[in-house]
Amino acid sequence: MKKPTIKEVAQLANVSIATVSNVINETKHVSEDLKIQVLNAMKTLNYKPNDIAKSLKVNQSRLIGILISDISNNFISKVVKGIEITLNEEGYTVLLCSTDSDVEKEKRYMNVLMGKRIDGLIISSAGTGEHYNDLINANVPLVFLNRCPDHISSNMVMTNNIKGAYQATEHLIKHGYKKIGVITGPMHLSTGRDRYIGYERALDDYGIPVKKELVFEGKLDIESGYEVTKKMIESEVEVDALFISNNSMSLGAYKYMKEKGLKIPQDIAVYGFDDPEWADIVDPPLSGIRQPAYELGVLAARNIINILQGDQEEVQSIQYLDPEMVTRKSCGC
Repeated sequence: MKKPTIKEVAQLANVSIATVSNVINETKHVSEDLKIQVLNAMKTLNYKPNDIAKSLKVNQSRLIGILISDISNNFISKVVKGIEITLNEEGYTVLLCSTDSDVEKEKRYMNVLMGKRIDGLIISSAGTGEHYNDLINANVPLVFLNRCPDHISSNMVMTNNIKGAYQATEHLIKHGYKKIGVITGPMHLSTGRDRYIGYERALDDYGIPVKKELVFEGKLDIESGYEVTKKMIESEVEVDALFISNNSMSLGAYKYMKEKGLKIPQDIAVYGFDDPEWADIVDPPLSGIRQPAYELGVLAARNIINILQGDQEEVQSIQYLDPEMVTRKSCGC
């Protein structure tokens, strides 16, 4: 069927095409009576404005792009909820893309979002690529979330990852553990580096040398948590505790140790990063560093709104939110 046109809406409403355009784009004041006539005509004809054409006229789409690493991750889901609710309250619609921490995938999604004429972009970065500079040069309002690329001048909202990792490692030390292994995230990501730094600082402050054979890099998923734990145990290095820097890898470590009959914390104590919903259901319940996930999402959304409304400069501003220790039985406490 032929799609109705703006001219047909104007004829049915008995107004000018300019009046219909002003109602759709909210560019000029239209009396309430005329507005109702236009809206009723649009409903009768089932007329739907072209959102892209509309954005070209008003230079605003009310669309905000979000690039995140893994929507299946419990932490990420809570962050996105905070973003979506906050933006929705201000009349913005979210376009969400999950990159799986793949830089090439991130680039493709970025191009798609730019084609939608988004007003701004919130990114949990997949790497440190120069493609972010293309967005900055194009004057796209940006907020980086938790994963922040190096050498980029932009607004950033982060958990204090160094502090959280330090607290977890210190807790293990204070409870008598000296041979503490670590499973980091990818070290090219800021979260991977920062959580390793926190681990390293805690050991150094308590006079415990960092042993390279106790440092393993994971890929932030269950499979890598399983495989890295297996590699560590089968290498027969002496380890009495593990600090694991994300929830999916903690679950993988639990799975391996259960299969091998290793008891937590009697054989190996575990302190994770993140506090997923399953943390107090597994046996024993998992200790973890709880990130303020929802609050991070709200703060990122508020920052992008403030930039768009001219209430905040588009300069580098890093805001840190403190994590919280949630100590359960996996660390022998």
